[in-house]
Amino acid sequence: MTFKKASLPAGIVLFVLCQAAASAATLKSADNGFLLNVPGKWQAEAAADPGSVLQVKKGRAEIKIRALSAFSAEKALKAKLQASQKKLKKGGVAVPNKIFTASTEDGGKIFFLQFVSKGKRYRSGYFNLAGRSYGFLLTNLSNSEFEGLYNSLVPLQGKEKPSAEARQEPAAPVPAPAPAASALPAPPANMPPAASTDTLGAPPAGAAFAAGGARPESPDLPPLPKRDVGGALWLFLIAAALSAAALGYRALARKAPEAPEANPVPGSLFPFRVERRYFSFPIIFDVKDAAGQQYKAVSYRVPALVLGTGVVLYFLLKALVQLLVFTGVDIKSVPGSAVMAIVGLLSLANILIFGGIVLSVLFPQKLKVYDPSGGLIFDVRRKRLNFGSLYFLIRDAAGNGLGKMRRVGFVFIRRRWQLLDAEDRVLLDIQEDSAAKAIARKLCGHLWGLLRTNYRISDGNTEIGELKRDFSIWNRYSVAVQGLSSGPDPRLVMATSLFIDVIDPDRWHPWHG
Repeated sequence: MTFKKASLPAGIVLFVLCQAAASAATLKSADNGFLLNVPGKWQAEAAADPGSVLQVKKGRAEIKIRALSAFSAEKALKAKLQASQKKLKKGGVAVPNKIFTASTEDGGKIFFLQFVSKGKRYRSGYFNLAGRSYGFLLTNLSNSEFEGLYNSLVPLQGKEKPSAEARQEPAAPVPAPAPAASALPAPPANMPPAASTDTLGAPPAGAAFAAGGARPESPDLPPLPKRDVGGALWLFLIAAALSAAALGYRALARKAPEAPEANPVPGSLFPFRVERRYFSFPIIFDVKDAAGQQYKAVSYRVPALVLGTGVVLYFLLKALVQLLVFTGVDIKSVPGSAVMAIVGLLSLANILIFGGIVLSVLFPQKLKVYDPSGGLIFDVRRKRLNFGSLYFLIRDAAGNGLGKMRRVGFVFIRRRWQLLDAEDRVLLDIQEDSAAKAIARKLCGHLWGLLRTNYRISDGNTEIGELKRDFSIWNRYSVAVQGLSSGPDPRLVMATSLFIDVIDPDRWHPWHG
């Protein structure tokens, strides 16, 4: 037997149509008012609303339809939708201003809103059929499912005239509907009995309060999703709460008395005091040794400033937008100039973040140390980068190599540095003093001075000194080393301590170092 070329595609189409028809479900409303033919297998759900005539679910998709207490003209249905629209916007849900319209199989019209909230797609609206008015809420229906729904909406009875209430006449009681014979499975035997549906009006008085709930504001639609706080806003609020808690603890904590300033020791460097200046473009340290001499160290931080500015700007703008939505401001009502400004600033933030990352690779980290007279004594900068460690070269004012610094890599808990001589021999080993605090800093930052980093200094076998920070929100510390008469130049120890504070500073945010 032979087939024409056109027969194969036609057969495939016929097969697909047959499969779709086989998987379609015929849904009947509980009041025998209409039929729906929608694809897929839908499961019946217990109706939480006595006025519900159809409530089914398929995966994440859901259909809820209820009968209104009285017939409403199309103009009244649109007015109800406009009221729902305002309520949604006030609740922080971005709803289009347009009210959509679709035609049913019998020539009627469906009026609805469509919007997205908390990752779900909703369609909410009303329609008239056979002299009755219905409200619906559809969740996560695809466009084809929704189109099939209103195209297959068929009344089981002939079109009726509007109810007596719509003609301003006393309404006659509606007889109780017969049980619906639909293709849906029967409800479980242990399901509680449904509320009386003698009429399609509002729930009986006190029914909602019996379970401790509150009477809904609008009985015509199922409850709408609640607004939620965005991630960036939550991050901002958590950071603000942690800041307030840490600063409050700092204010109430009992401060240890400051040690009296030691008398100047001629010719001695240790212990020396370091204090960082704030509100300056470069990183600047003021150093005072035991003899009372003043040194200064400067490190320019262009990549960190660019990257940090971009990150802060980005999260502030996201938190601002989410705060506006959470407080009920309609984003579409914001002037176009303000929206363009926010979009422009977000673009600028992304450019700054990318630029900071690029500069951090291209821009070498440096530190220059000046003596009390303002002359350059040390120039520290990166020498080479490998997978195990970071090396930095210490040079004098003439460019001669005096020693090296190495940050030991792949240390996941405590940070570790080494001071080497020109022949790569280890002179000093500098490591964080507490593994517990090191882990806490990675999770919480330094918490406004509560988790400052201290280092222990050893010559390989014996601990000979320490870098100890003050209990302060400011970056202040002292360095004391003993037994360096035959060891490295004490000023190399000073340069090493300062450069460690440049590369591995205590930060207020977590996930660093």
